[in-house]
Amino acid sequence: MVRPAIVLFSVFAATLGNATVFATLGLFGRGIGLSELEVGAIFASSALLFFLTSSHWGRLSDRIGRMPVMVAGLAGTAVSLFLFAGLYWANWSGALVGLLVARAIYGVLAGGIQPAAVATMADTTTAEKRAAGVALVGAAVGIGSIAGPILTAALIGFGLSAPVITAGVVIALAAASTFFGVRDGRQRPTMAASATTSSADGLRPYLLLAFAMVLGFGALQPTTAFYVQDRFHLDTAVAIREASLASASFAACSFVVQAFVVRALLLRPRGLLRSGLAICLLGIGGGVLAPASGWLIAAFGVLGAGYGLAQSGLTAAASVVGGEHRQGQVAGRLQAVMSAAWIVGALGGTTLYAYSIEAPLLLAAAGMAFALAQIRR
Repeated sequence: MVRPAIVLFSVFAATLGNATVFATLGLFGRGIGLSELEVGAIFASSALLFFLTSSHWGRLSDRIGRMPVMVAGLAGTAVSLFLFAGLYWANWSGALVGLLVARAIYGVLAGGIQPAAVATMADTTTAEKRAAGVALVGAAVGIGSIAGPILTAALIGFGLSAPVITAGVVIALAAASTFFGVRDGRQRPTMAASATTSSADGLRPYLLLAFAMVLGFGALQPTTAFYVQDRFHLDTAVAIREASLASASFAACSFVVQAFVVRALLLRPRGLLRSGLAICLLGIGGGVLAPASGWLIAAFGVLGAGYGLAQSGLTAAASVVGGEHRQGQVAGRLQAVMSAAWIVGALGGTTLYAYSIEAPLLLAAAGMAFALAQIRR
């Protein structure tokens, strides 16, 4: 039996853990002498592995069921976080290789968590209610993205490893809950055999939109803590707290939109995409012009609201085009493309940051504007 509550808790836990890494790794790397580009490469390594593995995990979930794929991903995420916590505690200046290994474990195994979760919600909804169903996965991501920065801000006084190891424990509990609490067996065992590329042409426009959208967020995530510290001249601990609050603001608004607003609106997926991308551009403009960290936190809230609308529209539209028997494969392909965009965005953003601290925000604006132009065609 598929239990959506456990599926959504698993997505929440995985996102919580990833958020603690995003909140701490950048300034830990700076503290041990790593460059912004080296920090970006650590983040990009997991995105590269997501790009290489997500489609395979999605197809596997179509064959053997959603839950085994999620358990493997959660277990790998927990191990990765415990390794990060150990490296933070050691505070070793030669930790670059260890950080890459920890992130690689996450990248190899966790790529199936969200595709399997999205496919589960698609399995249990009609095409008309698909946007609302998959939006719940986005809402779980949003809650985890809120909780991660808040957890980091609350525990940072106990050291960088404290929030990360706490998140690892939560993820281990999620893995156990999924393993012992859900028995879905093999879902549609003939899916993989019947899968074809007949829907590829219809899916391609949405893959392009996914790349353009996530390019900007890939540029922002590894550079936001740097931007907050350098723009407002804050010390490391305060910069981590303010950057965490900006991330929490983004996630809170994204959660509210995906949990409640999308379900209340009568917009079709393309309408959600158009509205969301336009709001994202407003949020990015606010981030560039923010005179103080409080304004930046508010701008990230606007950006999160736009992302919530756009992400729900994109996922629902791609799911409907993909057909009823390939939901894992479609979700996996979307995540693979998003991961590729994240690689380009993270490396591009951290590279451009050396020339202008506003450059990652401008790169994000360019990606959103391109995606919006494609929707209006």
